[in-house]
Amino acid sequence: MSENIFQTNRSMRLATVLKSTTALHRFGGAAPLAMATLAMALGAANAQESDSTQAPTTVRSAPISVTATRSPMKAFDVPGLVTVKGAKEIADEIPASLDDLFDDIPGVTSFGGPRRTGEVPTIRGFSGPDVIVTLDGARQNFVSGHDGRAFIDPAFLGEAEVVRGSSSALYGSGGTGGIIALRTLTADDFLKDDQTIGGRVGLSYRSGNDEFAQRIVGAWRPSDMTDVTAGIVRRRSYDVRLGNDVKLDSEDDILSGFVRGEFRENESSGVRLGWNRFRNDAREPNNGQAAAGTLADKNIDSETISGGFFFNPPTNPVLDAEVTVYRTTSSVDEKNLTGTQANQLQERKLTTFGFNADNTSNFALADDIDLSLTVGLDFYTEDAEGALNGGVRGGVVTGDQQFYGIFAQSAFSFYDLLGLEGSELTVTPGFRYDNFDSADSAGNKTEDNQLSPKVSVRFAPTEWGFVYGSYAEAFRAPRLDELFPTGTHFPVFTATNAIVGFNTFITNTTLKPQSTDTWEGGLGVEFENVFGEGDVLQAKGGYYSIKGENFLTTQVTQTADTTNPQFFPAPILVPGFTCRAFVSITVDPNGCGGTTQIVNVASAELDGFELETSYDSSRIRVTLAGSTMDTKNKATGDPIGVEQPDQLTADLRLKLPEIDSFIGWQATVADKHDGGTVTANDRKSYQVHEVYGRWRAEEGVLSGFSIGVTAENLFDEEYQRVSSETLEEGRSVLVDVSYRLAW
Repeated sequence: MSENIFQTNRSMRLATVLKSTTALHRFGGAAPLAMATLAMALGAANAQESDSTQAPTTVRSAPISVTATRSPMKAFDVPGLVTVKGAKEIADEIPASLDDLFDDIPGVTSFGGPRRTGEVPTIRGFSGPDVIVTLDGARQNFVSGHDGRAFIDPAFLGEAEVVRGSSSALYGSGGTGGIIALRTLTADDFLKDDQTIGGRVGLSYRSGNDEFAQRIVGAWRPSDMTDVTAGIVRRRSYDVRLGNDVKLDSEDDILSGFVRGEFRENESSGVRLGWNRFRNDAREPNNGQAAAGTLADKNIDSETISGGFFFNPPTNPVLDAEVTVYRTTSSVDEKNLTGTQANQLQERKLTTFGFNADNTSNFALADDIDLSLTVGLDFYTEDAEGALNGGVRGGVVTGDQQFYGIFAQSAFSFYDLLGLEGSELTVTPGFRYDNFDSADSAGNKTEDNQLSPKVSVRFAPTEWGFVYGSYAEAFRAPRLDELFPTGTHFPVFTATNAIVGFNTFITNTTLKPQSTDTWEGGLGVEFENVFGEGDVLQAKGGYYSIKGENFLTTQVTQTADTTNPQFFPAPILVPGFTCRAFVSITVDPNGCGGTTQIVNVASAELDGFELETSYDSSRIRVTLAGSTMDTKNKATGDPIGVEQPDQLTADLRLKLPEIDSFIGWQATVADKHDGGTVTANDRKSYQVHEVYGRWRAEEGVLSGFSIGVTAENLFDEEYQRVSSETLEEGRSVLVDVSYRLAW
């Protein structure tokens, strides 16, 4: 939604980000190193700006968050941890997958290994359906056991906003971890005010997986009221070289395209339309997250169609409305190339149809009190299909779910409190009510509802600093594959490859929604013109504490004698069993294989600290991002979810505007991880370094040309992320060449 003229400069008086140094001791030796790096960088910047040959100052625009509050707000001022990356920042990173956008955001990462199809984003230990992913407002709800989470080419992204923490009060089911909101490119990302048409072509090569990519994106603005963008990308990649120099079987052949248009009647009303398609013909193990296994041909297809309108007349402060309708279809069809299921077609498909509408009204209750009220409704339905050669596919349910939600949020802003000129106190209470029902093709049904309240408080006594706190409840409804799974999970073999039983799925219609109560607090500071004209120093950090109930988890009961019932890369010896051998896949709950069922964990605790700091000037940019995380199943004491190790990321960039370039270094330091009683989940500490450089000609005969070079995992670190079965990619050099033309 665009910002209403009624929103005065009051909202721009507030400060920015935070940092609590008392929590940095949890980083051990990394914290002093990080702070020393920042101090040296600031000193260098100060010396540079003091020189008689000052670097030219730059004009900066603060990132704007829309997702966190459903109304435009400076991302730094949001009472919570939010990161927004714009079109230029995304392009500078030259991302090959969504995972490349998360590596410097505290509390956010991907797991599942280095294969593109296996990557799953995680926020504060939550993953899969516990993290909402949207593209131009359309939910991307596809979730599978081992085949990824969202299929979107990052070359088409004009913005990525990551909201960490409880978000169900505005967005409903899945908001326990947070939201990843993606926006495709618009004409404003390409064209200046006086330009009507432009485009960009690019070629890139990545050595870690021998990936070649070609892309072309164009924008057209035939009038002030119309703009259209479109693009196409082709990627071919092969085996991934890991940090131990082992090659991981992988092959991708990707073709993606998008079209987006906005047609305005005037500056305050119009229609938006969008289409995005991702198609990948992949060859990799049936389990895309496994280190090895039976190779399969996979056909991955995802399409999103969205449309809507907005209406926000500048003379009417009570109207700032937006409506979006969308349809997302994602599918993974695969055929094993060898083994007992060779050439059998395994299908999984999810179609999501949704509608959401909201309106924000602004009122001046007094000279020093404002009220902003947002109300809305949300509806979406999911139709899921699963099949194995046209029959039942174990654990993949055919059925549908429907979600209905209404929400309201008010923000009371009080100015110049306690005689402090320029101070502001904002209190934001809100709630959402959701009703949802689920049914499978066999006629099994469940229905439930949830109320998700939230309140946040933000107090800025000065223009350069603020504190905030919040309490929120969030939930995630059980999925069809958790409520109604049937069929075979995996077979159990003897040492002679004879099948003696099958571990089978069993339904659980008594599942409760996974729910959390979250307390969060933090502070932020922002200073301008610190060491030179136009520079900005920001720091923002916060602590969160989460109490969880009814966490949804997989319970595997194994009646055969095996130490790892979930994976069977080699035949398993089952002594002393007289179970009959099956010659075909047969569901037999009484056999030697045992059962798999989704159950609720009664109680869990999660807490952590996140920190983002940055210093940006015309000559240098330094950023530090850190996070700690501790999760616990209160019944067993073991970690729960996808707990991440304590981690710190530092990025130092030297800007060279005289030659239209910059060079930089990024380092990520992660502590070791204790997997609890499951020692297979233990992870060693690691350090990953990256160097990069970009040249983008702004003037002269080469204007429009750009070259980027990045060396990732510079020292070929052999490391493995939590909840990933494989090591990560080893050293990889990325070279990108592009050309932009606009007139």
